[in-house]
Formats: sequence, structure tokens, C-alpha cells
Amino acid sequence: MKAPTPPIPYSIFANPTTNKAGLRCAALNVMSEYYGVAIVLTAEEVEQLLQKDPGVWADRQSLRLGRCHESGVFWSAEGEGLSILIGHDDESWSVCLMLPFTVLEEIRQALKGLTPWLAGRSLPQGYLGHVPEDYAHLKEE
Repeated sequence: MKAPTPPIPYSIFANPTTNKAGLRCAALNVMSEYYGVAIVLTAEEVEQLLQKDPGVWADRQSLRLGRCHESGVFWSAEGEGLSILIGHDDESWSVCLMLPFTVLEEIRQALKGLTPWLAGRSLPQGYLGHVPEDYAHLKEE
């Protein structure tokens, strides 16, 4: 599969959230006029995605990082394309997003804004009101 040319216009943003266990996480949203996907990543998964590029799927170098509803999320790259596979594993996935590899830098920038939140310190500017009430006492940076 190849990413569409020209690419479908999209938006990338990340919001603070918590998972079922109450751990601080990042909710990464990849949105377009035609689709929307929300991926929840733990602090450790965010750090891995910030530090390591996904590898080639055929060489078994996909990165398993995040959850989309109850499914795993697998990141792979080849040439100019970034694949985000959602499903049981990277062989029997249910959904695949094909994006230009340059989108990875936009994803990283969105996630970097949440690093204080993920580290337990504070909320980034403009995020107050977008997190569970348990964290309403936090101040924005």
C-alpha cells in the first residue's frame, strides 16, 4: 500500500488523558475530513516514539506503541511512507493508515507538548478542563 498522492489533508493533535488504570497518558489524534483515529500512549510509549523511528514491516521492525480502543497499534515505515496498523498484531490488523513519513515529526511535536503532564508535573498551556477532575488542581505552565 502507498500513501495517497497528493496526501489527504489531516490534523495532528495530542491531549492529556488517563487510561483505565488511572495512569497519565497522551491521546494522539490523527484526523481528516474522511477519518479520525485516537491512539492512547503511555509515557513510556511516547518516549519510545520520540526516540526511535519505526522500522520496515517486512523486516519485522514495527514498533508496538499505543492502544486504539482495545487493539494494539503498530508503527512501521518504508521509504517515504509511514504506516499505522491497528489490530491484534501487525500481521492481522483491522485498520491501516498510510501517511507521508514527514507526519511522524508532526506527531512527535504534538506529543512533546505533553511531556510535563506525562512526568506528573503540570499541564501545558490551554489544556485545563481537558483532563479528568482528579487533575483539576494542577496549574498550567
